[in-house]
Amino acid sequence: MNKGRWGLLLKHSAIIVCVSLLAGCMNRKTDSVAADIDFWSFPNFTSETGIQGDFEKELIAAFQKENPSINVRFTPLSYIDGADKIKQAIASGNVPDIVYDAPGRIITWADEGLLEPLDDVLATEKPYIMTGMLAVSAGKDLRTYMYPMHESPFSMAFNKEMLEDLGILPLLPYTRRDRQWTVAEYENLLRALKAKLPKGKTPGVFYYKTQGGDQGTRAFLVNLFGDVSLLNNDYSRYTFNTPQAVKNLEWTARAMQEGLLLDGAGLTSNDAIAMFVASDAAHTILYSPQLNKMNDGNRKYRGKDFTPIYMPFPNNSGAPSLEFIVGGACIFKNKNQNKIEAAKRFLHFMATDEVWAPKLVEATGGFPVTSKIEIRTDDPEILYNSVLQKFFGQYYNNITGFAEMRGYWNAALKSASTGKNIQSVLNMFVKNADETLKK
Repeated sequence: MNKGRWGLLLKHSAIIVCVSLLAGCMNRKTDSVAADIDFWSFPNFTSETGIQGDFEKELIAAFQKENPSINVRFTPLSYIDGADKIKQAIASGNVPDIVYDAPGRIITWADEGLLEPLDDVLATEKPYIMTGMLAVSAGKDLRTYMYPMHESPFSMAFNKEMLEDLGILPLLPYTRRDRQWTVAEYENLLRALKAKLPKGKTPGVFYYKTQGGDQGTRAFLVNLFGDVSLLNNDYSRYTFNTPQAVKNLEWTARAMQEGLLLDGAGLTSNDAIAMFVASDAAHTILYSPQLNKMNDGNRKYRGKDFTPIYMPFPNNSGAPSLEFIVGGACIFKNKNQNKIEAAKRFLHFMATDEVWAPKLVEATGGFPVTSKIEIRTDDPEILYNSVLQKFFGQYYNNITGFAEMRGYWNAALKSASTGKNIQSVLNMFVKNADETLKK
């Protein structure tokens, strides 16, 4: 064979190889991953139909249209028994492929070696994601195990129309820059509400029947007279027994005794929010745009939807400290590499698709953690919430012993409400909470 023909054959063969490789690459991208995967989610999303799970089903349908070889099976979880269902799945070795949740549980699973690291999925997106959101999505080994997609601050909220009718709306400094206010201003408003509200209504509720919604009671009590934190800066010990912490809890106990706040010994956070939604309480110490979206159509005052005015917690020392939620997805380990690859494709789709990533954030009622998604609204209350990241405080939901600490926190609130010495109560809380960090 002469050199000319041999060279031509080599070129022709090279072209065939390149085309074959390209076709193979394309197939790997589109059709070669064939798998059935399970997607579980708590009630993080609302839908246009108002039916829980409908948004997730629409999201899955859009993904499967582009990835027909991947079948996504969806299971909705409730906050009542969803965590137990996941525990049972882990114990049985039959875990779902993807779970949409928060760092509190996800990072615990990661540190137990149950999750796939997601740094490869996030590789091109990390520069656009808020640094703080990436930090709370990492395990002890500093690898990322949750793909963060939405965040939302927790704050207080007031019934605007109710305060207007009572003639005391000017006592709420919501037109002030950043809406920062003091305990004296808050107490003045509570006293005015108590004096003017009709029988059967209350200015607000301090709930503590169970530990649910304790992000509200903790945020309330680390603010007030200020200079208080739950833990020290490196999260190595609890600090909520300082003179200021005692002062904050004493003020709260006194406010309940005087009827400025309803003593919620028999009420949960859900009860307190329901009272606000029904206009039986003028304000709530736990609210967010996400909770508000879930109550669209249910907020009633004089037969009409009322306007919630969001406020930071009063803080005499200056800037408030807010708790916040971060939501995102994780992938459980699986010996089937095809399922892992399929799960990663679905996760990447929900987080980055030009159409569905913004829809996902909107469905949560929260805010995007990536600068690639813009907030489109002219609602002043939503715009106010969108800039509250500057007031985000400690995020400790994923530290060792967090779940056990919550029980001690609830016990401390119950003890303080019975008239026990508050310094002693908080000393015991700190002692018990510190032990949880060692387990």
